[in-house]
Amino acid sequence: MAEKKLMGYGWFIKRIDQALAREADRNLQGHGITMQQSRLLVMLHHAPDNTMTLKELEQRFCSAQSTVAGIVARTEKKGLVEGFSAQHDRRIKCVRLTDAGREVRRRCLEDVFASEENLVAPLNEEERTQLLMLLQKLHDGVKECQE
Repeated sequence: MAEKKLMGYGWFIKRIDQALAREADRNLQGHGITMQQSRLLVMLHHAPDNTMTLKELEQRFCSAQSTVAGIVARTEKKGLVEGFSAQHDRRIKCVRLTDAGREVRRRCLEDVFASEENLVAPLNEEERTQLLMLLQKLHDGVKECQE
């Protein structure tokens, strides 16, 4: 009975997550960035004008200002984002995606698509559709940090 509990839903989800994370880390190393820096590039890509305030990023990362400021600073040193003060209020710090950041994000996205394709390769189209629907349903039931 105990053996069955060890290999329940969470066990499989965790193992899949670990495998995807290892592959993502290898891919990101090839682009010279970390997972958190990749997340930053994706967030900025989807923001209006590819720009967000530091406060907005803190909320999206569900992290403290010092943590997000460090991620931004390290990503800025690589030329992938640029920080600046808002014109209407110099106290508000903003972060914008650069052309180089857009290119790195695009290449990382190609890696993600390839990884996901490898993950679902054993499934037919109907199974892939079912899996995605079930994962979305599970995700809807998970509580995430408040944005």
